[in-house]
Amino acid sequence: MKKETTYLVLLTAIFFVVSFFGILHHELWLDEAHHYLLARDSNSFLELIQNTRYEGHPILWNLLLYVLTRFTLNPFWMQFLHILISTSVVYIFLRKAPFSLVFKILFIFGYFMIFEYNLISRNYILGVLFLFLACTIFEKRKEKFLLLCIYLALAANIHLMFSVIAFAIFLTLLLENYLDKELFKKLYCIGYLIFGFGILLTIIQIIPPDDTRFFERIDDMSFDEKFIKGFVSLFKAIVTIPDFRTIHFWNSNLLVNLSKPFSAVLGLLTYCIPLLLFYKNRKTLFFVYIGLIGVQVFFFVTQISATRYDGMNYLIIIIGMWMEHFYPSEDYKIRDYLSSLKLTLLKNPILYSILIIQFFSGIYAYAVDYKYQFTSSKKAIDYLKDNKLNNNKIITITCDGTAISPYLKKKVYFLSEGSYQSYCYWNFDNVLNISEKDISEMLTNYIDSNDYAIYVSNYPITKSLKQNIWEKINEKVKIRFIKKYDQNIVRNSYYYIYEVSKI
Repeated sequence: MKKETTYLVLLTAIFFVVSFFGILHHELWLDEAHHYLLARDSNSFLELIQNTRYEGHPILWNLLLYVLTRFTLNPFWMQFLHILISTSVVYIFLRKAPFSLVFKILFIFGYFMIFEYNLISRNYILGVLFLFLACTIFEKRKEKFLLLCIYLALAANIHLMFSVIAFAIFLTLLLENYLDKELFKKLYCIGYLIFGFGILLTIIQIIPPDDTRFFERIDDMSFDEKFIKGFVSLFKAIVTIPDFRTIHFWNSNLLVNLSKPFSAVLGLLTYCIPLLLFYKNRKTLFFVYIGLIGVQVFFFVTQISATRYDGMNYLIIIIGMWMEHFYPSEDYKIRDYLSSLKLTLLKNPILYSILIIQFFSGIYAYAVDYKYQFTSSKKAIDYLKDNKLNNNKIITITCDGTAISPYLKKKVYFLSEGSYQSYCYWNFDNVLNISEKDISEMLTNYIDSNDYAIYVSNYPITKSLKQNIWEKINEKVKIRFIKKYDQNIVRNSYYYIYEVSKI
């Protein structure tokens, strides 16, 4: 066996084993459970399409889960499927990426590849898969233009953020064809149609129904407020240092938390980094900045932010480095100017500093997730099972029941909905400003037609947590606090367990 093949097999095997032990210690959070339940509790493919109409995501990941849940109700197999995909991505990267072995090791065990897009089972890893497959044939992009467009179309149908990156690559290909005076070559035109169809399919899937309430929360925001959301996203993507001072490190950044003004200045400066990394060729520089602008537009329009979204900027940098390997160096003013100032000597120190930060942040995130519960959902259900309480009627407030339903392998009664549910209805009113009085009224309404239930929720019924003592909350309902689980990584995902009974 060749030395390179030995490294390939060994590193891929190590990544898989590390990932496998990681998912054994990773509990599902709301979004992971939500998409799993959308698939599990849809009785047909058409019903799945109907159930996902408010998601704002293309359906491919949900479709894979739909097939999976026809064979098993154990959510572990979703996690296992996810690490199989991530391991495939790592194998492709190790085998095909034109980087040094050190570069590859730092990348595959960095924050996004070992933790964010690996242990957390979401659709993002599918997007990485198709983008990396596109990169594997980029050297022969002229001969394999149709296949390249197919990969980009598939990437666009994973998530809107991947549509942004795929579109930036596509525009770069268009620019190259235009400069080569081959823009309307028959083969390329067919490729344009394939990618265009992929984008159209994405748009059809993500357009929400008319009664969506997604944009209500941002309608009154000023331009400045909307712009700030994504302004430091590139900085947070390449300086991914979670706030290790707290167990709630996820979706945090230490430098941002220490000083937002200082981070804002650094955030502005980071937009100069692509000039130092991609100065050799204008096409890669074009791709990177178009991609970064597209990410900013995403943040501006949606006003949602999380480290997983910031990571799209990091992927743009990595893909840009991959593409640049197959573009010749050019002589032009920016290159000559940077070279004259010797700034090009900073390229490798900057690049490897980013990779080293990612590597240590990845190890840290993996270790904390291994040691602590990501959420308390599984722990709460394990308690119910150990104490033979899981066969009782389980009630909760609303989407806090989503994270426990996979482990119960059944639906949960949502008090706010007044029915048995599993996946979340994204009605923001249901999770805001819930008072003890509101909970008391919902429990009273439920107990009017039910004698007894087990309440499992992120919301305590009362501030008094006297364990194993029956207390009246009104003339009709009494409760007994049993257990609280609050040592977990995700904020606001503590679970309280009560017995609820009619008086």
